[in-house]
Amino acid sequence: MSFDSDGSHASQQIISVTDYIISHDDDHFVWDDSGRELSEAWVQPVTDAGLDPRKHKVFHHSNKEYLKPPSPFVQQGSELGESGTTKVYKVTPPEGYSYKRPLAVKVIICNENTRPPGPDSNVRRLALEEVRNMAAIRHPHIVVYVASFEDYCIQTKQVKQRMGNRRIVVRLDQQVRRHILGIVMYPPAVCNLSVLMGEVFRNPENEAGLLACLHTYFGCLAQAVAYLHRSGVQIRHKDIKPENVVVDDWGLPVLTDFGLSKHFETGQHSEGPTGKTLKYADPEAIHEVQRDERSDIFSLGCVYLEIATVLLGRPAMFAQEQLTGGIGGGASGHDFKYSESLGRLGHYISVLSRIAEEELLHNPDKEPSARAVLSVLPHIQRMMHRDFHQRPYAHELYPWFRPLYDIHETPGLCHSCELERQSNGRGWSSRTSSPTLLRRMNSSAAASPVMRKNSLLSSSQKSQSPTELETTEE
Repeated sequence: MSFDSDGSHASQQIISVTDYIISHDDDHFVWDDSGRELSEAWVQPVTDAGLDPRKHKVFHHSNKEYLKPPSPFVQQGSELGESGTTKVYKVTPPEGYSYKRPLAVKVIICNENTRPPGPDSNVRRLALEEVRNMAAIRHPHIVVYVASFEDYCIQTKQVKQRMGNRRIVVRLDQQVRRHILGIVMYPPAVCNLSVLMGEVFRNPENEAGLLACLHTYFGCLAQAVAYLHRSGVQIRHKDIKPENVVVDDWGLPVLTDFGLSKHFETGQHSEGPTGKTLKYADPEAIHEVQRDERSDIFSLGCVYLEIATVLLGRPAMFAQEQLTGGIGGGASGHDFKYSESLGRLGHYISVLSRIAEEELLHNPDKEPSARAVLSVLPHIQRMMHRDFHQRPYAHELYPWFRPLYDIHETPGLCHSCELERQSNGRGWSSRTSSPTLLRRMNSSAAASPVMRKNSLLSSSQKSQSPTELETTEE
């Protein structure tokens, strides 16, 4: 396959994240200098964040109407998702650029309640930190940073003063009226994990290909989080949840949204307020006490618990219904927090174990899946331990969940994850075989199952917006 970014047909194709990284495809998109903001107030924070000016551009629009997001990129279809002041779009690059690969753009509206937007706003600083975090990451199951941009417009007010019988303009007051920051990423997702689990539960027979893919997510996400926590990267994601796991055209899970992420040093603990999605937040973040990277393990355990629930034929919502005893938070989920229901976690693990054992007795076709899920439930329970000292580290997870790759011959083992295991966490290289080939579905077994799910990118996905997001700063 050609990876030339010259506007040819090849550069317009969707390829796997591994292929995208190996080919350095993201290097082929760079900003030109047309309309670039040059003032120190806007440029210096970009320099301080360590961002490459070829990859990050601030548009100079002080006297013009500001570009409507996701402009200058060209939107394809409806929005992929929305949450508060953030929207995600599927796009193609701006007109006039030779790079043609489909991309995703996350647009952040940089508003603050206490002050007008501007080059020195706290929201901008946090957004630039997110860009910096993403720019350093390269992993087959983590979204790839391609570029970023900012745009703003100025509101000018005339201040007049009476001089005798006349009013004259004594000064012009200017302030930023609106400011956006866009993060350009690959791949453009087909759907997120929450949507996929709902589809698998509603149509398990028709979505056999998606169901098979779902078994592999335990290992793939374990390796993604282990990579983030590894020495040399050392990033806590801090907001792992099904909505932040997107699914590409080959059914591969890709971790995204690093807006709350934080660099850390091994052995370092933090405490105090932090941004979080309450439902999946760890107990120590909820109570703002000492914590370390194993906070991510708790959130990942919650996601695993929901995947296991769906694999056993129940909706993801079944978990919180059981954990709340069928009352309070079970219906809407707006007030539900896994961290506040840990007293019933053992009971719920027993419920899932009984469901798995019934499958073993009465449904031979589902025996391999049920047996595998039954074997990993104790590991999930340990990941969700109330005391973070009792939780495993991310690098311990993959061997526990690796057997789930063997449930279905297709898609089978994730070659990138397995090579990472064999190299003891040193990762994979350009010699890695492409998962595009290894995980392609044959025509008799639901070929390219996720490619058929573009219709999932509808209002049903956008309704997954987190309504319980706190934005206090750590």
